[in-house]
Amino acid sequence: MEMAGPAQQSRLTAPELVAKIEQKALQFSALLRELDNHPVALDDRLRMELDDVLDQVECRIAATKALERALPETA
Repeated sequence: MEMAGPAQQSRLTAPELVAKIEQKALQFSALLRELDNHPVALDDRLRMELDDVLDQVECRIAATKALERALPETA
C-alpha cells in the first residue's frame, strides 16, 4: 500500500508509519460501524470483497508493526 500526499514526500519513521496506518484502519472501522448501524442489503460478492479488504488491512497492520519492532529507529 502506498501512502499518498505528504507522507510520500518525506520519510516517515516506523512509529509514524504504524500510527498513520492505524489511523486509516480506525477510519475504515468507523465507516464499517456506520454500515452496521444502518444496514443495507449487500450482495454476497460485495460482502466477500469487504471481508477480504478487512483481512488485508489486518495483515498490513500486523506486518507494519513487525517491521517497526525489527528495524532500528531512524530520524
